[in-house]
Formats: sequence, structure tokens, C-alpha cells
Amino acid sequence: MSRGIFWFRRDLRLADNPALSRAIQSHDDVLFVYIDEAEPGSHDASRAWLGKSLAALAADLERRGATLHVLGGDPKALLPRLAAACGADAVHVSSLYEPQRDARDAELAALLSRAGVTMRRAGGRLLTDADQVRSKSDAPYRVFTPFFKAALPTWNYRPRAAPERIAGAVLPAELAGAVTRIAAPKPRWDLGFWRQWTPGEASARERLRAFLDDLDAYPDERDHPGIDATSRLSPHLHFGEISPGHVFDAARARGGAGADKFIAELGWREFAYYVLRHWPDSLTGNFNPRFDTFPWQQDPVGLEAWKRGRTGVPLIDAGMRQLWHEGWMHNRVRMVVASWLTKHMGIHWKEGAAWFMHTLVDADIASNTLGWQWVAGTGVDAAPYFRVFNPVTQSRRFDPSGTYLRRWLPELAGLDDASIHAPWEARRAIPGYPDKPIVDLDSGRRGALERLERIARR
Repeated sequence: MSRGIFWFRRDLRLADNPALSRAIQSHDDVLFVYIDEAEPGSHDASRAWLGKSLAALAADLERRGATLHVLGGDPKALLPRLAAACGADAVHVSSLYEPQRDARDAELAALLSRAGVTMRRAGGRLLTDADQVRSKSDAPYRVFTPFFKAALPTWNYRPRAAPERIAGAVLPAELAGAVTRIAAPKPRWDLGFWRQWTPGEASARERLRAFLDDLDAYPDERDHPGIDATSRLSPHLHFGEISPGHVFDAARARGGAGADKFIAELGWREFAYYVLRHWPDSLTGNFNPRFDTFPWQQDPVGLEAWKRGRTGVPLIDAGMRQLWHEGWMHNRVRMVVASWLTKHMGIHWKEGAAWFMHTLVDADIASNTLGWQWVAGTGVDAAPYFRVFNPVTQSRRFDPSGTYLRRWLPELAGLDDASIHAPWEARRAIPGYPDKPIVDLDSGRRGALERLERIARR
């Protein structure tokens, strides 16, 4: 009798899961595990999602005759013990495409091999083979548009239905002490999330279907935060509750300008992992080394005001409050709040990236890093550092009637459509809201350009 172990990571689905299909086909029965190795309190919002996603996955497995075992500890210690205890001859996983995780997988594969156990990895989280998509000079692409043009023709999708029945193995008694659960954040600041989100594979597919019904409006409405026009699939994709191949195939089948634009947005997710594959140091350092001597500002009070939505700039504050209450922020607003922190306030992009990783339900290390470095002007394919978003101009353009602002800033609800974007211009005190921005818009922009000049002269 052949037994295997399937190690769920960020592939929390049963359909379109190549590693899972191979595990079920290769063995008489399979032991299903998820190993929690995170420190308590780390990435709080995404861990809150993870707990609910694992519960949905466990229910899906149970309906098919198998059990999901959530264990806590170091995989390099747990998996060899688990394989020996249950008599497994292989461990199956989906590739994560993250430098540290990939290196750890190689160590674990060698460790298991010495015990006669094979570790088998499969794709499924990405559509792009980062080693095959290269320029004519055989170099990796550094700019999105040529990357996307080269990568798109290589995207292939082969649907795999979820198995109807699964032969699940029993967790060996000697591992019972490793069983754990994903605890909810303390305090329960995540409670507001669940008015907007339902984690799990079924919910991911339902959200995709609903989004595709309105796809024609996507190109015109996607930048307007007061309109629910984006897919909101990012946390489902991050946790692998739906495959990028299925999303791509469904959008392509729908067709039209909306589909084209949305597929290009999928391309940005692919590009983030492509950059991470070829430039792994960009996770912790500036992609452009010119910024290694950049004079970032130290402003803990200002940073805290930014985190809490108390900067006195409505679009910034609305975005940060949405982030805290929903664990998510509209992408246009993400760019503006990142520009405000790194340009007007002059605070290092790492501070913003760390806060987003803590508060986003879609806290994806590749996309988050790429996005912050892009806006900060330090990264690959970066917007020039001298491009500084004006949050009032952005607000008036993309939320002209103040719908988004009024939702998240009730203290400003009584202002008219013209003054709500810059309440300090009303020249009257607004109870409960700062009298003026913590950084003047014009002087903040000048300060950003002056800091850039300092490193340009070196």
C-alpha cells in the first residue's frame, strides 16, 4: 500500500491543483496537513483570513471523506517525523516561488531523501515560467509592458476538476501533540472584515462569476474607489482558493476590453513574482541602488498618524481607515497613500510595506514589495521618483462626489462635494478631524524633489 502526504500551503483549493491531483493519483491514501509556522501576531489580517480559509478547506475535504490536520511547528522537523510515523513514501507540495521558501524546500527535500521519502513539487500558483520568459538578449525583463507581451502567449491552462471522493489517512497518534489552530487576532480588530469577505474556494469562484457579469464597465470604473468595480480576488488568489489559470481562462472566454484590461492586471501579479525570482534582494533592499543613500525621514509621530488615518488629507485617511476596517484597500488609493508616505512625508517605503503586510488580507510579499518600490520610485519599472501624486487632485478626479470619502470619514459627511476633498480650505473647524494636513501639499512635494536632488548630485 502506498501512502503520501499532501502539504497544503497557499493552494487552499481542491480544483485546479496539480500537486493535489498528482498526490491522489499516486497513492492509495493521502494524509492532508497544513503546517503553521508563523509567529503569533505576525501578518494579523492575512492570518485571520487563513484561519477561515482552512476551515472552509477542511469542510470541503470532509465532504469527500478526508480530514485536514493543522499542525504547528517547523516543517523540517515535522515532515520527516510524520512520514516515518505514517509510512509515507512521498510529500507533495505546490511551489511558492519565493526565494527563502524555495531554498528551504531544497533543504527539506534533501532531508526527506535521506530517509527514503521523495518531495514532489508542482506548479499552480503562477502562469509564467520565469526562467523561460526572457528578452532577445537572454536577460530578464525589467519593465512590465515587454514582459507582459512576452509572457501572455505562454500562459496555458488545463482545468482539473475537484475530486469527488478522497481516501484520507489518519494522523499518527504520536503527532497529536502538534495539532494546533490558527487563532483569531487579539483584540478582534478583524470582525469588520467578514461583512465584506467570505474566505474559501466556493466563495472565490462566486466572486469571480459576479465580477465577470460587470466586466464591460471595468476599464472605466476600476479607478473609482466609490464604485465596487474591481474583482476583489486578490486574497482568494493569494491563498490559492482559486487558481490564476482559472481566472485567466474565464476572463479570456468572456472577452472584450474589460477582459483585456483585467488580464493585464493579472499580468502585474505575475510580474511581481518574476521580479522576485530574478532579483530576490529586492525584498529587503532598493531595486535601484541609487536610493541606498537616500535621506529618508524619521517621523514616528507622522507614521502613526498615517497608519491611523489622521493625516488631515481625506483621501489618505479614508484609504487607511478602509484598510483597518476591511483588511483591504482600493488599488488607486493604495498608490496615493504610498506616494504620500514616501514622497510628502519622506518615510522609507519599508515602513509602509510592513504595515500593509500586517493589515492586508491579501498580504502578498511579491506584489506588496513591487507595489511599494514602484510608487516610491526605487524599484523595477518604477514611476520616476519625481512623480508625486497630489491626493486632492486624485480625490477630485476619481471620487468627485465624495462617495468614498463620506463612507470612511463620517466627520466630513456634511461638507459639500467641492470642499470635502480639501476641508482645510473651508476655513472652519470640523469636530473630530485635523484642522490641516500634517504635511503641506506644496512644501511636501518640494521636499521630495529636494531629497532627490541630493542623491542626483552624488
